[in-house]
Amino acid sequence: MVKNDWPVLDRWWPQRLEWSRPHYAGFLLTAFMLLGALPYMLINRLSAWRGTTVIEVSFPFDWEIPYVPAFVIPYYSFYLYFPIAAWIAAHESVRKQGMLFFQRMLTLTWLAFLAFLAFPSEIRLRSQAVGADGLFGTLMDELHKADAPYNAWPSLHVMQSVLVVLFVRYALKRRDRWSPLLSVFSWTACASLVASTVLIKQHYVFDGLLSIAICAVMWRWWIRPALN
Repeated sequence: MVKNDWPVLDRWWPQRLEWSRPHYAGFLLTAFMLLGALPYMLINRLSAWRGTTVIEVSFPFDWEIPYVPAFVIPYYSFYLYFPIAAWIAAHESVRKQGMLFFQRMLTLTWLAFLAFLAFPSEIRLRSQAVGADGLFGTLMDELHKADAPYNAWPSLHVMQSVLVVLFVRYALKRRDRWSPLLSVFSWTACASLVASTVLIKQHYVFDGLLSIAICAVMWRWWIRPALN
């Protein structure tokens, strides 16, 4: 039986499995925004105010990787992953699994927040992310205004996007809706997003590698078994 990590939900919203699909998806998405996105913004600003780097995680080749402004598009695609995951998780066949997935993804996110607070690291590569024109330049400018160059590792962009694709794959395979074409599209999009974190100088290579390793271990040994 799939367990609920947060028993308080059973007291406050005991009838949630009977909600409509949009209602359930909206609940998951809203909870994730309040408990995940909002704390990230606050911690990011706190790290920028502190202006401290505890551990430098860059490699020499990080500085040799070219800056590719066009990859700001897949970088922004990250924000589509959560409504998609919430909608998939709200299907009646996987509602309990979907809730548990969001809970455990949030738990990993909070652990990342602890790393951000304990070991802040400035992403000095951002000094190379200049000179883009047109749409790419505008998007990069807005990104730099909204996101201070801290909270390097682990990369939430990488960790959360990979986890979402793994969950969507799991959920759709249960319904025989996961096709080879969808697999190629999903993993290609995810790989582009992962690469974008380095190619627009938002992260070091180490950040992405660490995040992928976390996903591999946690999905295999902690998240996936609990969904059965």
